[in-house]
Amino acid sequence: MKNIFKTTAICLGALALTACNDWLDTKSPSLAEESVVFSSEDMTIDAVNGLYAELCADPYSQLMTIHQGTGTDVELIDGIGATAKGQNNERDGMNYNATTSWAKLGTLWEKQYETIEACNRIIDGISNSSIAGNDVMMKSSAEARVIRAMVYLDLIRVWGDVPMMVHKAQADLSNVNQGKTDRDVILDYLISDLEAVVKENKLPWCGQVTSEHVNMGFAKGLLANLYMTRAGYVIREDENDQAVAGGYSSKTKEAKGYVRASYPTGDNHGFLTLRPSDEDCKALYEKAEQQLKEIIEKGVHRMNPSFANEWEKINKLELDQTYYENMFEIPFGFGNAGELGYTVGVRMNGNTTDWGNYNSSGKMKTTAVQLYSYQPTDTRRDITCINFEIKDLDRTTFQSASEKEQYSGGSDVVTIESRISNKPFGLYVGKWDIRKMSDRWKNQNKTASSKFGYGINVVRMRYPQILLWYAECLAYRGDYAGAAGYVKQVHNRAFNDAKNAYQGSTPQGDMEAFAAKVDAATDYESMLDMIDLENRLEFCGENFRKWDLIRWNRLHQNIWKAKTEYQRLISEKIFQTKMYYKYLDEAEKYIDASSITYYGEDGTNETKGADIAVADGGSTDYSWLSQMGYKTTKEDFNPGKGTDYKGLNGDSYSTASFRTAYANYDTEMPSICSGLVGTQKNITPNTKCTDEDVDVKNRYLMPIYSNVVNSSIGSDKKPRVYNSYGY
Repeated sequence: MKNIFKTTAICLGALALTACNDWLDTKSPSLAEESVVFSSEDMTIDAVNGLYAELCADPYSQLMTIHQGTGTDVELIDGIGATAKGQNNERDGMNYNATTSWAKLGTLWEKQYETIEACNRIIDGISNSSIAGNDVMMKSSAEARVIRAMVYLDLIRVWGDVPMMVHKAQADLSNVNQGKTDRDVILDYLISDLEAVVKENKLPWCGQVTSEHVNMGFAKGLLANLYMTRAGYVIREDENDQAVAGGYSSKTKEAKGYVRASYPTGDNHGFLTLRPSDEDCKALYEKAEQQLKEIIEKGVHRMNPSFANEWEKINKLELDQTYYENMFEIPFGFGNAGELGYTVGVRMNGNTTDWGNYNSSGKMKTTAVQLYSYQPTDTRRDITCINFEIKDLDRTTFQSASEKEQYSGGSDVVTIESRISNKPFGLYVGKWDIRKMSDRWKNQNKTASSKFGYGINVVRMRYPQILLWYAECLAYRGDYAGAAGYVKQVHNRAFNDAKNAYQGSTPQGDMEAFAAKVDAATDYESMLDMIDLENRLEFCGENFRKWDLIRWNRLHQNIWKAKTEYQRLISEKIFQTKMYYKYLDEAEKYIDASSITYYGEDGTNETKGADIAVADGGSTDYSWLSQMGYKTTKEDFNPGKGTDYKGLNGDSYSTASFRTAYANYDTEMPSICSGLVGTQKNITPNTKCTDEDVDVKNRYLMPIYSNVVNSSIGSDKKPRVYNSYGY
């Protein structure tokens, strides 16, 4: 047994970090001193602090946090078209075309089991300690058990049935090299363990500690999520020998009363999707509801009234110690190699004068369909969906002498926000934004000659999740009015900073329109539709949505709906041929995203052709723009000049914004999540995912890395872990 769990010496706190509050600076003992460590409260605390350092490794820096969260209806990897298959990396992997030779899957597996092993050593060490029963030791054990449950849940999400270890590895590795355990067995163990943690009541709530520590609110929220995951749908193993012997094959589960999803159903669609019996699900949802209710009633966690302010704090590495909306954050800290903002976020294309050393963000993309799902005054839209990039422009490249003269006397190079045209599946997720980062980071990055870690904390749970999960629990037992109240509570927060009137809408009008739809949902499926919608409006890009879609058995359906919705928006001419916008500054470098005219085919924010006068032999009269404060003269306003021309504030998008005319439509559209929903090209608004000519594979789990399988081969020459689900 060599690589499967990498049980070579894991120093409980060997990696010292500087978090937002510097509390992770530790001098932790080595494993050789375990008998000493767990007879000391201070040394045990140091060992637990080392677990947070473990979490700052690759899985939560990037692999789990960014890669595995993609492949949904609104979160795409930056690999579609020709790069959606055969790449042996995250681009084909997150289009559900992964191979067993994708090395980062091995890294994710090994690092997660390293963290579990570190947790097990602490839990066992405290259990065997002479001071195990005091409050400090019980709190330390509780922290380790919660972290272990979080990591195991992520392993199950990616691979399904996996090996289960709840005690530290023995010196001879006799308890290490084992086969898969039924995911239900693992979840039941984790649920029981966290129920004990909650009952012991030794974890503090936020306010007593910061959100960079495991706390009671997060523990209860995680426990509720475990209940709901256990009650959810999941793809089950076929009738292979190990699955049958382990009791986790499809037929075994069905014989125990598990319920089969209505789709996919047949052998042609792959593996069966099952959930527990109605009776078991009811009991699990009741338990989840109780935990969520206690979090809400405690009142420690609330939503920041400003969605924008919450994300400014996250980007500036400032902890929210007023509302504690972020219930648990993995603490990276200034200068450390967190990938949020670098690998995902507003893109800086090359080194820039204003911001310094470039980043490579853009690994995760969102879509035009997502952008048009927001109501006009919803402030989340312009924070989440970004269709520009930041780059330096050389003003000497302007075409005419008069244009050069306009900028004479200044620097030839200026940092601008440059619109990216006609990329319906290539919008950046803008929640992580260099423009919102601290002056400390900006000053450092302007002098950097290579990558400088952004250090943004990975948020593992936000309070709006609690509210939407609670709404789901209420809807499950038939309290649709109660559920509606919590959905509206999440939705309405997004309008607190909205403009009083914007693009033909008002915040009050938008909220009332949404409320009417929520109030009209008087059965479980229609209420789940509203929860589903609010989930993607609130959490796009945050690695939360995919796992809810899976347990609802909505992943493949929603991906398909997004494709057909794109076609509907085209056929109904929702995507306009022109967009206009204003700048935030006199130098016309920074776009006012909220001013972009996203509505009306001609960019008028009205129905196609409305209120556009044509005069002077067919030239368009743009006088309507003056009512919105836009430039109106031909000299100042010349759509089509180009997205980099700084004297203007309009784009013509001559290739038709977000439409089928974009160059790579025939290769990009069918490639999106093709390993899950097929490669159908002739999609219309009415094409169904169940149509016979759509090649659907009922598969979302990742394969196990080939080296992990090979290293699990035992004395009988057979691997203890193996690939399935068609891999």
